Amino acid sequence: MYELFYKYLIVNQRIGLPGVGNFHIQTVPSKIDIVHRTLSAPAQWVDFTPDAAFNDRPFFDYLSREMNLNGIEAVTRFSEFSQEILENAIRTGVELPGIGTLRGNEEGVFSFYPEIKNNPLLPNIQLDHSVAANSNIVSVYDSGETKIITQEAIAPEEIKIIMQESDDYWWVYAIILAVMGLGALLYYYI
Repeated sequence: MYELFYKYLIVNQRIGLPGVGNFHIQTVPSKIDIVHRTLSAPAQWVDFTPDAAFNDRPFFDYLSREMNLNGIEAVTRFSEFSQEILENAIRTGVELPGIGTLRGNEEGVFSFYPEIKNNPLLPNIQLDHSVAANSNIVSVYDSGETKIITQEAIAPEEIKIIMQESDDYWWVYAIILAVMGLGALLYYYI
């Protein structure tokens, strides 16, 4: 049953356990750590809220399809599964592989410790040897001076890039393409 519970959580980003609470998958965007010169990949972890559990009809339809049971039997089995997790969490705490550890007390207050995974496919990138590490933005933070960069900041004269208006000959290419098209039509029909 746990495999189906975990699979539904991963696919639908949320699931509830009656009597325990709701699990949600949270996403943290990538981050740049200027001080340590690293770029961290986006990460996901499971968040727990001890609210009233919500499981809608698609979840129980999913369980009945995967377990080849009718809807009532699927609901009964899931209730037994959640009751088992509830009892184990209160007694000793329960390890939910890939999700985290759930512990509860006699008053029904649950604490959840998410499993933090480092994704080996998306390791942190060191910016020391990259072009970004040598850019002006990073060197502003290395100077030791406190500077605030805003959109209204004015760049020094030597850094400004001046766009000059150049002669634009797009119409020459348009005329050449039109003549080629007319030539193709004349060749085809004559």
